[in-house]
Amino acid sequence: MKSNRTILLATALVSLLGTAAVAKPPFAEKEGVSCKYCHTQAPMRNYRGNFYHDNNLSFAGFDDAAEAKKAGVEVGPEASSKPKSWTAPEAPAEPAKPEAPAKPAKPAKPTKPAKKAPAKPAKPAKKGGKG
Repeated sequence: MKSNRTILLATALVSLLGTAAVAKPPFAEKEGVSCKYCHTQAPMRNYRGNFYHDNNLSFAGFDDAAEAKKAGVEVGPEASSKPKSWTAPEAPAEPAKPEAPAKPAKPAKPTKPAKKAPAKPAKPAKKGGKG
């Protein structure tokens, strides 16, 4: 009986320690934000935690409102705090204005052949000239 109780107690202790090991406060320290900035309940991440994980543990280019909208949720608590690795997202490039269609080249006006003066008939040679 005592051994069953010991095993049960050891299992409970390992379970508690295992759960605590999932949380990673060093990330919160590194970024200068609280754990709940990225987690709803440890170890479950919110949209910020998912962004951080998916972007090589960085908030570079993070847009809080856009990421919340993409996740289909309201902007989370602590929206005013910025993590240390945060950089402003790049402004979306302006859509290129469609170029005006090129005007078709005007066809060259057909050139009229130059008018040639009608050939004058050759003057007949005079017969019996001076001689």
